[in-house]
Amino acid sequence: MKQAIIVFQKNPKEGHTKTRLAATVGHPNAMRVYSELVRHAHSVVRLFSCKKYIYFSDFVEEDNRWSDYECRVQSKDDLGSRMKNALDEVLNEGVDSAILIGTDCYHLTETIIAEALSSLLSSDYCIGPALDGGYYLIGTNKTDDEVFLNKEWSTETVFKEAQESIQRIKKNIFILPSLSDVDTEADLGELRKFLIE
Repeated sequence: MKQAIIVFQKNPKEGHTKTRLAATVGHPNAMRVYSELVRHAHSVVRLFSCKKYIYFSDFVEEDNRWSDYECRVQSKDDLGSRMKNALDEVLNEGVDSAILIGTDCYHLTETIIAEALSSLLSSDYCIGPALDGGYYLIGTNKTDDEVFLNKEWSTETVFKEAQESIQRIKKNIFILPSLSDVDTEADLGELRKFLIE
């Protein structure tokens, strides 16, 4: 079975990256934390031999760090449409199933990604809930409009609504462990060591 991992990644720009975190720790520190989050996400993804993609927010970064990836740019829609479009593109290129992650989850592990990919051998969807009510990972073998479109993003009910949408269309879902996203200073935990005074 051919599988793929998609990473949604923002092009870093001071003043526009990790703005909620920057509000209390400053923009330079927010950029330092974001760089470490990106590094961590790819340190985990690189452990897998499947096809790998980065979908950048604005433009493809020409960087040797991304030589293992097919690099593309996200469509200019809301988050749900962007995720659906990326998944559809990859699934239409001969891949049987794909998972999509962001770069906000410092506790994402090889075990969790392996579990997500494995779950799609028998489940229609897999989702990793974030503690703030969103999700840090979603995977499928076929996207459905009901799961991605006409949703209100960045709310405490994003995961719950996705789960209910999947159940409503009679698809099955595998739920991964709940993890914390890093959005504000309160979420930093061990990442606090990257801050400078």
